[in-house]
Amino acid sequence: MSNHWAWRVERARSLAAAAGLPGFEVLQYHHSYLRRRTDRPTLRSPDGEVGVVSGDLLSYLRAEPELALVAYSPLLAGSYVREDKPLDAGFDHAGTPARLAALRDVAKETGATVNQVVLAWLIGGEIPVIPLVGASSVAQIDESPAAVDLELTAEQRAKLDAAG
Repeated sequence: MSNHWAWRVERARSLAAAAGLPGFEVLQYHHSYLRRRTDRPTLRSPDGEVGVVSGDLLSYLRAEPELALVAYSPLLAGSYVREDKPLDAGFDHAGTPARLAALRDVAKETGATVNQVVLAWLIGGEIPVIPLVGASSVAQIDESPAAVDLELTAEQRAKLDAAG
């Protein structure tokens, strides 16, 4: 495996299996509908953003369906819906406006909030994701669980997946 993280996960799983112990069952990464650039150096890593789901990680999870993905900060700390919480520079690329437009279209079609569509997209995807949602108000606590019952149509999911 060319990815250092994948090699470590596989190594840990092999060692656990050899010792008759349970191995990793859950991987926790930052993941949301909008795609973050991972190639820019950050304070934590000169090699680029770490802890963010990438295409190669999704391919790995697709190949290893016994592993679960838990996504932290799936609603980007309010950035989808709050003007006082703008997206950070990691989302400054050509795909973001197209994905935001598709997200807003699907929210309008379904009568759901943008946040609910993001969560439904994560939960009901080909690779199911368990979102860790934080809330700073009772309204947010009430909003998020409704995403569990929101079933996106194949057309809506295709629109979201194809954007950007």
